Amino acid sequence: ARKRSKKSRRSVMVRLTGAALESFKFAVYLAVPISLTVFVAYNPSTLEKVIKNRMYVVYPPEGPRPPTNEELWEKINERKKKGGS
Repeated sequence: ARKRSKKSRRSVMVRLTGAALESFKFAVYLAVPISLTVFVAYNPSTLEKVIKNRMYVVYPPEGPRPPTNEELWEKINERKKKGGS
């Protein structure tokens, strides 16, 4: 059986430590958005605050409605009766 040198054992430990670090980072990458979503979605007061704070679409106040087809035809016919083209 071949003996490994201290250097090769150390590189194996670094690789394992790197894999553990990557696993931890991946777990955090998944856990943070999921836990924040659960916290916000299952807490109605927090959800309401977020919705009120993040109003992305703000509609202007409603203006006067355009005339209907019947009203337009009436105006056209009135102008024809007056002699306009």
